[in-house]
Amino acid sequence: MIQNFIEQLGDWNPQLLREIRGRLKTQNVVLAVSTSLLSQLVLYGFFAVKLPPNRVTVSSNYSLYCTGSPNDINDYRCLHDGLRHYYLINWQLFWQDIFTWLSIIIIAALLVAGTYLLTSDLATEQRRGTLNFIRLSPQSPKNIFWGKLLGVPILLYIAVALTVPLHLWSGLGAKIPFLSILTFYALVLAACMFYYSGALLFGLVGSWLSGFQAWLASGVVLGFLILSRLWFANATTDSPIAYIKGLNPFYLIPHLDKSSFFTSINLWENFSWFKLPLGASFFTVVIFITFNYGTLAYFIWQALWRCFRDPKSTMLSKQQSYWLTAYFAVCTLGCVNWKDFVASPYYHWSVLRDSIAFILFLDLWLFLFLIAALIPHRQLLQDWVRYKKSFIDNNSWKRSLVRDLIWGEKSPALVAIALNAIILITPLLLLLVLNFERGINRNNPLFALALAGSLAMVYAALAQFMLFLKNRYRIFWTIATLTALIVLPIIIALLLTANTSDNYFPWFFSVAAPLITLFADSYPISPIQFLFAIFCQLVTVWLLVFKLKQQLDKTEELT
Repeated sequence: MIQNFIEQLGDWNPQLLREIRGRLKTQNVVLAVSTSLLSQLVLYGFFAVKLPPNRVTVSSNYSLYCTGSPNDINDYRCLHDGLRHYYLINWQLFWQDIFTWLSIIIIAALLVAGTYLLTSDLATEQRRGTLNFIRLSPQSPKNIFWGKLLGVPILLYIAVALTVPLHLWSGLGAKIPFLSILTFYALVLAACMFYYSGALLFGLVGSWLSGFQAWLASGVVLGFLILSRLWFANATTDSPIAYIKGLNPFYLIPHLDKSSFFTSINLWENFSWFKLPLGASFFTVVIFITFNYGTLAYFIWQALWRCFRDPKSTMLSKQQSYWLTAYFAVCTLGCVNWKDFVASPYYHWSVLRDSIAFILFLDLWLFLFLIAALIPHRQLLQDWVRYKKSFIDNNSWKRSLVRDLIWGEKSPALVAIALNAIILITPLLLLLVLNFERGINRNNPLFALALAGSLAMVYAALAQFMLFLKNRYRIFWTIATLTALIVLPIIIALLLTANTSDNYFPWFFSVAAPLITLFADSYPISPIQFLFAIFCQLVTVWLLVFKLKQQLDKTEELT
């Protein structure tokens, strides 16, 4: 029977069978099972020792799970049943704490360890050259990646599956509805789909990092989970910061605020999307966040298919980038507190300003991803130049040039980056127009959006120019140069403005320029300084494009 199941599994997905056979060794399974059971025993024991003693004593006892009045360290006086047979224990809180921390451990194990395993596996396949043999197999990319997703972390899945009985028991003991627990499981699966897809993509395109990429990927995931927990735990969910909180499943643990460890955390009661009160129900919040996970995973899978079929292609086509940017613009704009902005007479400019700042912060990370996903490398641009040279009629080439820069697969990506910037900035302009008469300083938000767009073009032009360099390590140098361009201007601006609070000009050339401009309420920004900064940035873009065109012309002459 087992043999028949294995044969059917091999017929359905040979890649999955390959991964399972390589990992389901007896010693590996025993290690996974013992680690899971031992971890659960340690977790239960950690909370069990906090319970009061079984026998009622003469002296006063205090425990986190007793039911009397609290003392100075938030423990509670232990009350007995009246006959001094046993203490009254808050079992609901006891099981809630176990459920909460077991949920945190499950999330961390699945996302961090799973990301490491998948990235490391694909990097190893790349390094050994076996990935090329997999490409030549008759399997579809979809089957191959599903085999990786289901097979590579199979031991992790076994370890997590063994925690389900204790997790369910503690959840029901904490009086959490069974449907809420199942909904949480569905959300964790959606989160795994998103993070694991990203891990596969990074393992596919980050081979230049050699053996470091698995540690980097899992470190980034762990850092995001920790920092988003520390920074945004008390952040309100009626702002775009809710989008970031939604990417951390920690904030969707059922009854999280009823745990003794997270009583002051800000959850989803105030969350709305374009005035739709999604936060009124736990299930609508989960549906919204699951939709975000699914949408982001969809675009990652588009990138996976493109990079798997042709390792030299860009991660996304220009058309796909427009759809991704449009989704992101609408989704983050909907998280703004529309109820207060449009309908409430008690509107405050600071609330709108903070929302725009959060959106610009999120847009920065999207732009950095688009730069990596859209800008073609040297080989693709050389192919594009040869395609250009094949046009005998120069007029027909000029007519198709604009269309090619907007939609073409191998053309430079600067026009596409500019269009994506317009897609992101236009909704923010509409948001400002709806509330323009109530703003304290009408120029500052417009200056901020203009600086955000111009800085994005500077970064994109620099990346496009450097990725065309004839250098073996051009990817490394591009990342290093962009990092320096983002970090060094901030340090220089801090040094130049250390003794003054009204000199904004040095900040106009840093990545913080949009936020500095947006929050400059006390001192008006000089339009001349602003225009000069924009002029300098546009000149920088023009010079980089000019140098790139010279390099492309030289390449055309040599072909």
